Formats: sequence, C-alpha cells, structure tokens
Amino acid sequence: MPRIDYTTNFKAFFRDLYRVEGDYGPQPIVPPFLEQWLDLAFPLPDGNPAARNIMDCRTKKEGKSALAGAVALYMATRAENSEVVIVASDKDQAKDRVLKAIKYGVERGPLAAHGKVYKDVIELDNGSIIQAIPNDWQGAAGGNPSCVIFDELHTWTYESNRRVFDELVIPPTQAHGVRWIASYAGWTGESLLLWEWWERALAGEKITDELPVYHNPDASLLGFIDAGAESWRMPWMSKEYIEQQRQTERPNTFRRLWFNDWLSNESQFLPEGTWDGCYSRDVRPYSKGDNTRLVLGADASTSRDLTALIGVMYNEETQTTDVKLVRVWEPKRGILRKGKPTVDLDETIGAEVKRLHDAGVIDAVVADPYQLHTSLINWEKEGIRVIELPQTAGRVEADQALYDAVIGGALRHYNDPTLNEHIRNAVALETARGYRLAKEKTSLKIDAAVALSMAHHGALQVQKLIGGVSIVPDPFAYWGTDYTPLYVDAGHSYIECMPGTEKHKPGITHKNCKRSGELACAACVAELDAEGYYLEQEKERAYYKNIEYRTAEELREMQRVERNPRRHYPTEQELRAEHTSELFWGEVERKVQRGEE
Repeated sequence: MPRIDYTTNFKAFFRDLYRVEGDYGPQPIVPPFLEQWLDLAFPLPDGNPAARNIMDCRTKKEGKSALAGAVALYMATRAENSEVVIVASDKDQAKDRVLKAIKYGVERGPLAAHGKVYKDVIELDNGSIIQAIPNDWQGAAGGNPSCVIFDELHTWTYESNRRVFDELVIPPTQAHGVRWIASYAGWTGESLLLWEWWERALAGEKITDELPVYHNPDASLLGFIDAGAESWRMPWMSKEYIEQQRQTERPNTFRRLWFNDWLSNESQFLPEGTWDGCYSRDVRPYSKGDNTRLVLGADASTSRDLTALIGVMYNEETQTTDVKLVRVWEPKRGILRKGKPTVDLDETIGAEVKRLHDAGVIDAVVADPYQLHTSLINWEKEGIRVIELPQTAGRVEADQALYDAVIGGALRHYNDPTLNEHIRNAVALETARGYRLAKEKTSLKIDAAVALSMAHHGALQVQKLIGGVSIVPDPFAYWGTDYTPLYVDAGHSYIECMPGTEKHKPGITHKNCKRSGELACAACVAELDAEGYYLEQEKERAYYKNIEYRTAEELREMQRVERNPRRHYPTEQELRAEHTSELFWGEVERKVQRGEE
C-alpha cells in the first residue's frame, strides 16, 4: 500500500488521524457527499485550500464544528510554526466547541504524542499553535495566522464583531492560508455579516451538480450552502428526530436551524390553535365572593395603547396557571389632557386593584414601573406586594415562559374574547434569550397578552415557588432559649420577615432584608414609609409633572432619578449653583489653555 502524505491529503487526515466524540465515533464517518466536499475544499495533489475563504454552511447537527476542528489541526500540521486561531461570538464558545473538539481529536488519536494540550492553547511539536481568542478586534490585530476558524458566524451581529472579522484576514505571506466559516443561516436584518458572505457565495458559479457548492473567484470564496430537507445528509439525522424538533421548536427557528432558511425573527407569538387548546371548562372567571388568591399583571398606558389587568392563580392540583380575571380599559376623551384620549389610571386600574385588595384576594401585582410608578408606590403603601418587571431581560424570560406554558398545556383560560383577540394579535421577536412580545411590530392591540405574561411570571414566582412556606431549622445557628426557626421558601430563598407580620426579626431592616427588592415585604414597606421615602418619591414626581417646561439639564436629571429613585434629588438652587460652577471652571480651563492668568 502506498504511503499517504497526510500534509497534502485532508480527506485521509480527517479519516485516519482525527477523532470525534459520540456514538458515531471515535473515527469520523465520511459519507460520499462529505468525501466530495472535502475533495473540493482541499483538492489533490497538493491539498491546499481551494480558496482563501471557505464557507461550510450546512444545517444544524451535521458535524460542522468537528470538521472545523479537523481543518484547524490539519493546517497546523502542514507547516512548522503555523498560527491557527479559533474565534466565535465569545471566547467560551470558541473553547467549548471547536477547541474542545480539537483537544479530543489530539488526545484520543495518533497525534497524541505530537501535541501538548492546555486550557486555551494546543502546542504541536513542529512549533505550531492552535488557540482560542476573545472576540476583541483590538487584540486580534497584528497576527500572522495561516488559518482562522470562525464558528457560528450568524451570532456575529455587532459592529465590534465585524471589526474582528476584518482584522483576522490571511496575510499575503501565507500563500495557502484559509479562513474557514462554519455556520447555519441567521436572521434577516440581524446577522448582516454572514448574510453578505452568504450572498457573495451564491453569486459565484455552482461547480458541481451533486452538491450546492459555489465558487466566487473574485472574492477567493468557496461555499457549501446546503438547504432544505435534502440537507439532512449525515446518518444520524433521522426523520423521527427532525419531526421531534418540528414539534418542539418555534416555527421560524425550526426552519432556520433545520432548513437553513433566512427568516425574520418576527413572527406570530403562538402557533395556530395552541391558545384555543388551553381553554378549559373547569376554569371560571373571578366573581365577587370568590376567595381565590390572584397574582395580577398590569400593563398601563395613558394615551395610545390600552390598559390591561390580568389575574391568574397557580393551581397546585392541576399544576397549571389559570386565568381568572381580564380587565381592559380604552383611552377616552374628557377634561384631562385638553380633551385628548387618555386613561385615568387612578379611576381605572387603580380602583380595580384597590377593590380586589379590599376583597383580600391579591397575592402580588407585577408591572412595569414606567407608566405605573405612582400607582406602585400607593399599592405598596396599602400593603400589596409589588414585583417590578421593566423592559429588560426579565421581560424576555417572562414572555418565553408564557409561550412554553401554552405550548406545554401548563396554562388554562376561560375563553375571554378580549384576551383571545390580544393573544391572536400578538407578534414576538426571537432573541438569544427567547421570545419577546413586541408592541412596536404590530398595529393591533396586544396589551392583555403583555399583562398575562407578567401575571404568569408572578404566579410562578409567588405562588408556585414561594407558596406553601415551610419551616426549616438552621442547623448551623444557635438562637438561644428564644428559638425562632429560619423560614425558607420553596425556591430555597431565605425570608427575613415573619409571615403575616409587619416587623423584621432582630438585626434585619429594609437595607439588608433579602426580600427588599423584587419581592418586597410588608415590613420593608412600613420602614420605608416611616423614613419618608415614599413622601420624597411623591415630591420628585410632582416636580417632574410638567415635563414640557423643563430645561435640558432638568430633563437629564429626571432620567437619572428615574434610573435610581433612591438617590438624592438636588433642588433647583443646587442645579443652578452646579451650572454656574461648571461655567466658571470651564472659563478657567479655557484661560489656562490660552496661557492667561
């Protein structure tokens, strides 16, 4: 048998010298299609890369990361003192995928005696190194790589990512270097860098009838752009597995991952029929005299949108969140705001929350403090537990949890027509953390859906996790003869306030109470009220009331205080003095620069 030169035959290198994890390993499986792709990417007899830029853009779970690792190792072994770089959207991703695959390939294969594996670097005995680097364009400058592996380029959505990509080019001194791009499709309008290279590849000539491989010589680009059901080429990609993914993935996500389709991350929130499937005759709307404990989700607007209040309860028996109350108010013309359509929050949602609180059925109210700041303070003064859920990552988690509950049948409703309409109108954006309900993407009303998301989020926190408080003695603490056990909720969070009281245990105040933030307790509210905290809040709100008459400096200060309401708010005199001081010292600095005394 003739001796194989593994520095010029990548297909043989991959098959004989590389090793992969999993049930189909350790020796890689190389089906006929993959043999053809490797022959096109590293043609014989010299085995050099066919282009300076090669795109391996196949669907998910087709072995792209394992192949990228083999490319990196092959390029490192071909020449002495080669520099191979792996970069992904962050350094951890680069280490956990491609570099991890290379480590396994080295340690479990014939090359184990020729390489040293460290945390972030692999050193070969020919002087070559393979390293994972951070996604930092400044740190990426100045290298001399013979090979750069870009993993999951669809996640490179920021300008800083593009700068990294631009810096990590193959220098002209590396005649046979390559940038290897491994990724499936991204989101249209978001994954712009990958989209540009994707289009650049498709603008080239299709060089084979069997595979969708394109060559663009002007860009020195070779691209394997595989899409559709025929892209499920590896032996482990069964129809049963794909169908399981279809049933569990969001529709647009499924098509992007498994069909390699470029789609918008904006889509209908729930698949057709899933909300109707959550209707239950056993769920009855809240009525007077009903002692059901509710968690309320409040979504408020004073002008254009509707104001919605949704009440839910977590049903321990059925392990579901049940919708019990739906209230929606439309803006109306009146004497307020010079006749413009508006919602009087005090007379609508405020009055309804007070009515329910007087009936003793509220466990908590979940709301975005942006429009309901004053109302939340008033409710806390009344002893209502308030959970603030601003437009941050927490909202994404809440919206995704609602989606999962509906898809999984963990939510039930009584078929309220307004809520049904808002759910069907709901449009969501798919983000890295999950679905986010997006009012800005639709002209239809979805306020009740947003309120339901917040209510469901609160019910899982307050009723499912914290409901049923149990007493657990602390084995590491001695409380003396006046022994008081430490309360622990079902979510394993310490509760510093005795349930049913408005006093903290000795040594605990609102400053160190573990529930003084999102799950503020009645004792914290009482202490803050006694210190005049809420009165100061009201003064601040009154000062900001007529925003249109404020100066630019005052508006900036207003934004600062909104971000940190407990911080001291300066008086108008203090603002003027600060402004005068700035003018004085600014003039002094200019004189110094001009050399004046």
